[in-house]
Amino acid sequence: MDVNLFLQSIINGLVLASVYALVALGLTLVFGVLDIVNFAQGQLLLLGAYVVYGLSTKGVGYWTALPIVLVGSAALGYGLDSALFARVRKTPMNGLLISIGLIAIFGDVVQRVWGPDQYDVPQPITTVITVGSVRIPGARLLIVAVTILVLIALTVFLRLSRPGAAIRAVAQNSEAAALMGIPVERYRHIAFAVSAALASLGGVLLVAVFPVDPTLSDSPLLKGFIVLILGGAGSPLGAVLGALVLGVSEAFGIGYWSASGTQVLELVLLIVILYFRPTGLIRTAHEATL
Repeated sequence: MDVNLFLQSIINGLVLASVYALVALGLTLVFGVLDIVNFAQGQLLLLGAYVVYGLSTKGVGYWTALPIVLVGSAALGYGLDSALFARVRKTPMNGLLISIGLIAIFGDVVQRVWGPDQYDVPQPITTVITVGSVRIPGARLLIVAVTILVLIALTVFLRLSRPGAAIRAVAQNSEAAALMGIPVERYRHIAFAVSAALASLGGVLLVAVFPVDPTLSDSPLLKGFIVLILGGAGSPLGAVLGALVLGVSEAFGIGYWSASGTQVLELVLLIVILYFRPTGLIRTAHEATL
């Protein structure tokens, strides 16, 4: 076995899993609390990436742009839910149509403001770490490290904070939560805001290693939905596990096989897992979630 290729595949797999996990966690949070599938999650990732690029052209550094994008995307998510999705709570299909409409709107905004060209964002970390003969760009390790910190913060938020407990209560039984005096709509807005921030964070991290272009979010969004199904819809723990399985298997497939063959491998893996675990790696949303 080529040890260098093995180590490189592990790192690449963790990087892919990190981005997939952020997208899938946002989808999971919205699905668990609002019972809708937000197809516009990828566009929120794309907006985050382009805003970082736009700020970099104005002399704003990566680390300064990061909190700006997160706060802005959270505010956007809060506004989208309160202005649009809240009005169609009783008709989930309308919510689905709204999310599809947002894809077209955000895509048009990106094309009009930035066009179809590729852009590079100055790397936040230029250090290259050498392990044996394997050279690992520091920016890739940054993606993994930031994702781990976000997962810990999200777990603490959902498990130990009062807003997190309220969100979990709304996800489990919104009617009972309302009877207990919890402002259900407010916490639905907060859940959507957190979801939007997670998506934008994925975009911010991606531009640390990849150029920005209108197709940047296509693969993470598709893989995010696969992870959502693979892990068990509504389960954050399932989303993380699913992202690890998908990201690592994809990296090893590309390293030892081919990109096109890896796509087939991923679908076969999905079918096999769902055959034995029809509800995903985590059976219900409440086994390890919210």
